[in-house]
Amino acid sequence: MSISSPIAVFGAGGKAGTEVLHRARQGGLAVRAFEHNLPEPGDRVEGVEYVQCDVLKDSFADQLRGCGAVISALGIGFSPSTAIDPPPLYTDGTRHLLEAMRETDITRIVVISAAFVVHQPSIPAWFELTARSALFNILEQMRAMEGMLEHEVGLDWTSARPGWLLDEPYTGEAIITDERLAERCFRCRHGDLAESLIEFVAEGTWLKAKPAIGRPEAERFEEMSALKVELELD
Repeated sequence: MSISSPIAVFGAGGKAGTEVLHRARQGGLAVRAFEHNLPEPGDRVEGVEYVQCDVLKDSFADQLRGCGAVISALGIGFSPSTAIDPPPLYTDGTRHLLEAMRETDITRIVVISAAFVVHQPSIPAWFELTARSALFNILEQMRAMEGMLEHEVGLDWTSARPGWLLDEPYTGEAIITDERLAERCFRCRHGDLAESLIEFVAEGTWLKAKPAIGRPEAERFEEMSALKVELELD
């Protein structure tokens, strides 16, 4: 892509999406942010062009025109209701993105999936026992999204597979490996994920690939009690 062409960021109001906006602007990249509910003017990232968009319902090809690539930070927040019946953001949302990209001749997309869509030998056994079943329906959507990308003709896609996301400051120390997390890299910080997504787009790396992203963290971030708090598990 031309580095001067805006990057279209979908799901720009979430934690990962907001980090993408900040880090892209820090790197001098033009950004067009698509979000269902726009932030108040005082809460917006300086220099970012904002577009209100419901990716499941709206037609947005005209607003996408002129962008050089898409980063999809669409995601589903965990709750008992979304775990049982998650909205189809990864499936229908991605399908609508691909339709708009075809209409506007954009061929580069980076999406956020999860390392846990496949078996990860390095993750704790307790995570497999407690969290995977709770996340089953969301992970199924992510698997379907990855299959959709693989079957799309002429698309330069990357499906980023972060470890369990952690809301802690950026480190720049993420370890990126093919499809499965490196040993002891169970977690991934939002800022480190965002920087990786931007790198994949700006440098044209990990094309038609599923890079796993994580880093070793302190024990307090990796023990079962941390997960129970974050997932509100009893």
